[in-house]
Amino acid sequence: MDDLHEIGTLLAKPEPSRDVIDRRRHQLQNAMRRTPVRRRRIGWLAGGLTLTAVAAAVAVVVASGATLPTGSPGGPPVAAQQQSARQVLLVAAATAERIPEGSGKYWHVTVTRKDDNGRVFEKRREEYWFQRDGQTWIRGLGLKGEGKIQHFTGPQPFRLGPLETSFEKLRKLPADPAALQAALRIEITDGVRRGDIRTSAGEPSADDRNDFVFEALTSLISQVPVSSEVRAAAFRAIASLPNVQSLGAVEGGHGLQVSLSSEQVRLVVDPETSWVRDTNFYVPQGGGRLFLMDGTASIVAEWTDHLPE
Repeated sequence: MDDLHEIGTLLAKPEPSRDVIDRRRHQLQNAMRRTPVRRRRIGWLAGGLTLTAVAAAVAVVVASGATLPTGSPGGPPVAAQQQSARQVLLVAAATAERIPEGSGKYWHVTVTRKDDNGRVFEKRREEYWFQRDGQTWIRGLGLKGEGKIQHFTGPQPFRLGPLETSFEKLRKLPADPAALQAALRIEITDGVRRGDIRTSAGEPSADDRNDFVFEALTSLISQVPVSSEVRAAAFRAIASLPNVQSLGAVEGGHGLQVSLSSEQVRLVVDPETSWVRDTNFYVPQGGGRLFLMDGTASIVAEWTDHLPE
């Protein structure tokens, strides 16, 4: 089945009832609560992305990947779950490719933490403004300055999972899904070899490196300023992974679960807008990886011409 046929099949399906959406939303919230809070620190790669030898690595990336999920007892077969998740991600990719990237002087990222009932934790809201030259402004009660705007005049990196990169390098990322995965994997492998990327247990395992690729792809669809084509490629790359399952329609979009080597990532993706509405995982600007035990986080990232006063 080709991508266009899968997209058409998904769009032709009737909307689920409110009872179904509410039931799946509660199931997703309960699943998210079972994921423990964990901040796993990683030594960040300082060199940025170089995008060399991409073509040679494509076959390696396609052949490798995380372990197939076993599916839940009594649930639909894994293949059916994967197909549904793939369809959702392909629709999101088509939407991302169609929506203009936007423009502005600053890339503005807002991370909002919410409880399981959708109530916002105002004290856990984080905001970042990035200028193309690397200057950064931050605001958040849990950040430096405790709610007051802090300005960093020196270049600050964008985070792609365990990778650090600049605006210029983000603009050079390939818009082909396989080449994009290959570029990320090359940089992760190089960072591990140099000792720049490590876990608390030491050198990352092969499973860790697969996780890092997914984390970088997640950053591309939710947190960093890339072209519409690269965002679409990131969605298609995630759709190609064997460890992505559908959790069904929920409020705000479609629930997806990604089985990493030691964690379960759960996302709510709205395929009609291509935005990630909720997640139990994100990459903090200060580094590391954050999994939420209670509630979720929503991330809004867009261009603006205005800084807060």
